[in-house]
Amino acid sequence: MKRRKLSPELYQVSNTPPLPSRSPRPLPDSALLYYFALSAHRASHQHLQQAFVHPSISADPSLGISIAPVYNRSPAQPFLHDPNAAAKALDLQLVALDFLRTGLAYPDLSERERVAFGLEFGIVGLKVYTACIGNSTGKGKDSEKNQRVDLSRLIEDIQDVIGHSYYISQRQTSFMPMRHQLELLSIRVAFIQGKQNLGKKMVQQALNTNRDHTSHRYALHLLYLEFVEQTGSAEFLAVCDELMAEAYAKRHFQIVRLAALTKARFIFVYRRWELAAQALSAFSSVIGLTEDLSKPIQLAGQGNDRIWEASFIIHYLILRTLWEGRIGNDLNAKNCLKHIYALMDETAESGLFNLLRANGGVLDLNIPGGEPIQVQVTPPNILYMLTYLTTVVSRRDFTGSNQTCKTILHSNALRLHENAVRAEDMWDTGFSHLHGIAQTQIQQKEVMIIRGEMMVEHATALMFRSEFEASYKETAAKYYDACKRLINQGSEFGLIADIGLMGSQHRLTKLPEHPENRDKVHALAEKCKGSTSAMFNGAGYLLASLIDDNVVNSKKQLSNAYEISVRSNNNILRLLIFAFTTSTHHYGGRERMYRQLETGKELAKLMGGKDRPDGVGQVILGLWFAYRLKEYYRQEGDQERAGQARDSIKTHLDRLTEIKSRGLSLERTLLPLPLTA
Repeated sequence: MKRRKLSPELYQVSNTPPLPSRSPRPLPDSALLYYFALSAHRASHQHLQQAFVHPSISADPSLGISIAPVYNRSPAQPFLHDPNAAAKALDLQLVALDFLRTGLAYPDLSERERVAFGLEFGIVGLKVYTACIGNSTGKGKDSEKNQRVDLSRLIEDIQDVIGHSYYISQRQTSFMPMRHQLELLSIRVAFIQGKQNLGKKMVQQALNTNRDHTSHRYALHLLYLEFVEQTGSAEFLAVCDELMAEAYAKRHFQIVRLAALTKARFIFVYRRWELAAQALSAFSSVIGLTEDLSKPIQLAGQGNDRIWEASFIIHYLILRTLWEGRIGNDLNAKNCLKHIYALMDETAESGLFNLLRANGGVLDLNIPGGEPIQVQVTPPNILYMLTYLTTVVSRRDFTGSNQTCKTILHSNALRLHENAVRAEDMWDTGFSHLHGIAQTQIQQKEVMIIRGEMMVEHATALMFRSEFEASYKETAAKYYDACKRLINQGSEFGLIADIGLMGSQHRLTKLPEHPENRDKVHALAEKCKGSTSAMFNGAGYLLASLIDDNVVNSKKQLSNAYEISVRSNNNILRLLIFAFTTSTHHYGGRERMYRQLETGKELAKLMGGKDRPDGVGQVILGLWFAYRLKEYYRQEGDQERAGQARDSIKTHLDRLTEIKSRGLSLERTLLPLPLTA
């Protein structure tokens, strides 16, 4: 096989002519070169944890918290920032490539040595390539001396070396493990370059020629899934089913469980809700859980098996909690969360996840009769964050004081030390030899995204509790319109933007007088009612009752909305329903209307009012119920209570004036900022 000679120059862009050839110098022994390359590669891993932790995160021990240790150090040391950690790791990997390239040019390499050099060159080269295309080399004076890598030359040399080494590895059966690794690297190169069709074809060819190599077949399927998932293709589910069927036939149940988790996760990420219940049922079956979660969950096994079981069960419970919260089974969601917290506490107390935390979430899968497979699972620090995020997303409870409101309580708990490298917290993780600089940046982004999502949930709770600085109709309309342009047409997020935009433009009032608005609301209501989300179902039935002229039908729609609000513990929806039923639609007698007014008043007060001297929580709805109660007491001739209601109206109006005043002040501050999508 003819191979292009590797360029002797460094992988850098340069306009200077090449140096004149020098007299040959004696080269070190090939084994020594290989040792130097491995040493430089391994040394690069020592900088990955420091590259992962964002520079803004404090590592000051005077804060009085337990600082996370630096992993890959013996003994473990308290974390210290190194702003040039990523650049150092990249430098060491480039040094390793230089050693390997020199060794590959050595004329007397044995076939085994040439394959070993080529495999290591491919591994390190891909780490350098992915780090550079991700622009993740860091900043600082040390990184300034890093020369810009010539990526086109680098990827060409990676392909050449892998291809030649693979060709040689076919000559002896003893090279089989290295040949399999080279094949996986070659496929990864194709996918990384965006050559999806070529990558798929290479996977299929490899599966056809490796029918008897079970571990390698599993690795090929997992590699394929890694890249196909990014496209959101339905093909992903078919590949999962193929992997699951093959593993089940060979009784490799850990692979079956891994495939079931991968499939369920994909369904949730890409919101294929019509498949969620079935996927969760299949997942619970293969990990040995019943859907009845009334009994405590006990972990079994030892060592890696116990870690795998804990990871599978916690992932299942997180997905199950999200699903139960989505369909409005608040009691089931609450029970799932109890199990999650109990298991997370158990893993922390027993140190079960310590090894997983130190190596960045890499676990060995032992395949009977085959080579073990190393699999990347969710690192404990991300699992820790997902537990809190799942809690507030699945049970959006906005009632109570700031010390008891579930959403505020859990978001505060997660964010308490978010800006410090606290042990066993979001920034506490190590990395393994499988990771490179790109993986540190990917995980840093994951941490930041979850922090942002938790901040949004916290802000949403404050908004519903009227703890906001401003509310502008014009600004709201502009932002809802911007959201519509960014959201996929027909998605549930699009429904939220559509409803919000209509509300901000006052198009949800006097619907009988505006047929266009009425038709739009009807279409939105039907879409909401067709969703698997209890939140959207409830909103759909409420919207439908607004536009239904038939009182019987309207009442039925409203009853459905109320049942959903109670089952899912959606107090915002309950407040809206009570506001509706106590306005123009008086369903039931006066005594029933009075109970709804009192309940609405108390619910509105619970949303932030306990923390305010004036007792005002949800301002707008609280004001509505105060007005309606004043009118009710006046009609009943109860002057004392009518007076109390008037005082409540004044208190709410004062709070509303305060909010408007702050809003105008903030508007003057933000006025120069453009409101664009």
